[in-house]
Amino acid sequence: MGLLSSSKGSESSSSLASVGTATLNGAQLTLTLLEKAVDGTNIPFVKGVAGVAVEVIKIAKAIETNREDCDNLMKKATSLLVVILGSLKGKSEDAIPDHLKNGLERLTTSFQEVLAELRIIEKRVGKRSLGGLARAILYYVDNGETLRDCSAKLEWAMGEFQVTSKVDSCLKDLERHEELKKGQKELRVGQEKMEQNIMSGQVKIQNGLTEIRDVMKEQTAKNSPSE
Repeated sequence: MGLLSSSKGSESSSSLASVGTATLNGAQLTLTLLEKAVDGTNIPFVKGVAGVAVEVIKIAKAIETNREDCDNLMKKATSLLVVILGSLKGKSEDAIPDHLKNGLERLTTSFQEVLAELRIIEKRVGKRSLGGLARAILYYVDNGETLRDCSAKLEWAMGEFQVTSKVDSCLKDLERHEELKKGQKELRVGQEKMEQNIMSGQVKIQNGLTEIRDVMKEQTAKNSPSE
């Protein structure tokens, strides 16, 4: 079974293709489209990393402070999720090589670490009114640093996954090249055998014609009047 089910595949593909436009029109629409795309996935470990990524986006969207840093984190998470779903679109679970599965596991870990940091920030934001202005400022600064670290983590994770996907693509190209070379070799061997068979047939025909001429000469000699 492919990454996108037959019943949800076209809707999920359309949702994924619309994410870039939706980002310009509003975070909620982007999130809705991403959730539809994730719902269309049928591979458990892909659905797992995608589900954590959506949770990261939801919490980053809901945090009421450090909005610029939160928005930047949302963009990073959204871009990475689009890359993941786009790279694996149409693939069955069996068609995904182990090194790409390992890359997805590392992505899941990165998203889980970011999600844990966001939940800490979410709790801090809920308590900021209890500590006065000084604590609110301290939380704001600390939250900003954490959010920027999270964005950097996701940016690094995206680069690593893209390299892994590129390696997978190169390996497939190499396999196709090797298959082509193998096919060309088999074709050459087949052509050589055919040429040998043709030459062998020509020799047999020539030998047959020679035998026929010899027989005809003998018959002619026997039928000729003796002197």
